[in-house]
Amino acid sequence: MRIRQGVFMAAVMTVALIMALLGMMPRIRAEGYGNVAALVTDIRDISAMARETGIPVEEALEQLLSKGLTGVAVGELTGEELRAGFLAVDFGSVENLVPGAIPDGVQPDSAALLLHGDAPYFREITGFISVKFPGSRSFPLGSDSLVVLPLSLVETLEAGILPDLPLIEMLKGTDIPLIYRPGSTPGVPGENVALALELVLDSVPGIRAVVPAGIFVAGYPELAPLSNLLRERGLSVSKVEFSQQIGTGFLERNLFPDILPLHSVRNEEIISRRISREDLVERFVRASRERSVKILYLRPSVLHSGSRLERFGEEIRRISGRLGVLGISTGWPQTLPLWRTSILSALAAALVLVFLSARVILRFSGKEDEPAGIRLISAVMVLSLLLAVCMLRVSLAARVAGAILATLAAVESSLLALNSFRRPFRGVLYGITVAVISGMAIASFFGTPWYMLRMGAFSGVKIALLLPPAILLLHDLRRRVHPESLQQVLSRPPLWGELVLIGGLVAAAGLMVLRSGNVSFVPGWEIRFRELLEQILVARPRTKEIFAGYPALVLWFAVRRMDIWKGTREVFRLGTTLAFSSVVNSFCHFHTHLQFILLRVFNGLWTGLLVGSIMAAVLIFLIVPLWKRWQGVVAG
Repeated sequence: MRIRQGVFMAAVMTVALIMALLGMMPRIRAEGYGNVAALVTDIRDISAMARETGIPVEEALEQLLSKGLTGVAVGELTGEELRAGFLAVDFGSVENLVPGAIPDGVQPDSAALLLHGDAPYFREITGFISVKFPGSRSFPLGSDSLVVLPLSLVETLEAGILPDLPLIEMLKGTDIPLIYRPGSTPGVPGENVALALELVLDSVPGIRAVVPAGIFVAGYPELAPLSNLLRERGLSVSKVEFSQQIGTGFLERNLFPDILPLHSVRNEEIISRRISREDLVERFVRASRERSVKILYLRPSVLHSGSRLERFGEEIRRISGRLGVLGISTGWPQTLPLWRTSILSALAAALVLVFLSARVILRFSGKEDEPAGIRLISAVMVLSLLLAVCMLRVSLAARVAGAILATLAAVESSLLALNSFRRPFRGVLYGITVAVISGMAIASFFGTPWYMLRMGAFSGVKIALLLPPAILLLHDLRRRVHPESLQQVLSRPPLWGELVLIGGLVAAAGLMVLRSGNVSFVPGWEIRFRELLEQILVARPRTKEIFAGYPALVLWFAVRRMDIWKGTREVFRLGTTLAFSSVVNSFCHFHTHLQFILLRVFNGLWTGLLVGSIMAAVLIFLIVPLWKRWQGVVAG
């Protein structure tokens, strides 16, 4: 039995797509009910804005809730904040607090609290201190009480000492979802951190999630008691994007999948990078839309004075409104349920990988159009089954297979499109179909909560940008698509034009890899252009698709049909791989909803072909005539 390669490919891709979709059903269901994001701000910021406006904190909070605020974060007061008077206690060193002789065994620079007998929250403060700081000591001073901590004053200035009791008391009677932020404190055992947090949880039932504050997670490295407590209480921990906080990895692994991704922008970054408030609004909307971030942690501007409450409320209203237009409702989000990669997902990825590997071998040997025999079909089926089992059992094999699949998908998609220059629309359709189905197979296998929450990183994104051009170039040299073979190119001295071209390609490849997933190397004008496209198209197509990959494909169609520039048109073939690599890589962003990815791929296709068509028109009707006229002048 022998069948045509086109029929064999259609059958393989159809079967792979069906299995990939069936394997992705848990993810599709989770994305269906997971379009919810919480807008949260710190209660201390609300308090500061209320003070500026001259209204009670409760009224300021109510204003922000009416604008779309979902929840409130409340944390622990640091030593610096206690010293500044955030709580009705005197805080400082023992030497400064004790008017007479210092108690025996107490060092003068030890941090201490002086509690007056009629001070509010006296019982709560002493109870919390005795639990969190087991080495603390209490000394009566008349009607007052001196509580000495087992830390120096300097060590406590940035450490979490006490809950923000006045504002916590205000929030107790509401049904507002709360985030609690325990501060990092040096020298405190992990067990005591958990016991202190348990006191807070018992008294504040509205706490839904815990987001540790400070440079390290409270209790580090003894984080088992804290994670066990959160698991027992059914509380989630927030995974803060781009955070370098020490200890978060352990906490997230122990609580997985009860994790809510959180995005915030620190004031230091806003000032140093001069981020405007308009840019901040777009950044938070993008985080929820493109990366499925569940908690948007907002901060009022530190660069504006007066009326900050009104400005901040307007920003909340705009973010909430923009999210609503995109189908993302504001409320308290759910964590992802736990599911694992199914055998159908593994079979889909393995089938596509084995088939594409066979296609590359056939292309290099010049047999890609020969009918597929029973031996090839049987080999693909058997090897796919064995590879699927291996991918399910060996994580390293899965990561390597995923990277190779992404690479070969870009190569095969590019060659399908490029080799159909006589029927370009069919070529584009074939190429994008293979790229999308291959991407769906990757997304089906890796689209589990572990990767969706970015607990693990997919290793194929960078490779799939670099390898496809190299493989395609070797293919073209071997098959003499390029006028010279590899041996001929290597046996003669390089031409200056080739050196410039190679240098440009290497620089462009390095820039693409450097820019991939990194906005630090993107110029300001391009960021503005991206934001414009996001507002118009919702799902912004990738720049490499609009201005590099698809235009290169259209220009290849033009120069190949005109049969010109035989020695240099290879650059258009290499550039085409960027489009299909980008399409496959879009599906490798497992934290992005599939519906958004498909819309982004579609927008990239039509906008890239449109830009390419304009470039081809300029080439055909302006550049080529001028080139021929110049050649005629030189020859004459």
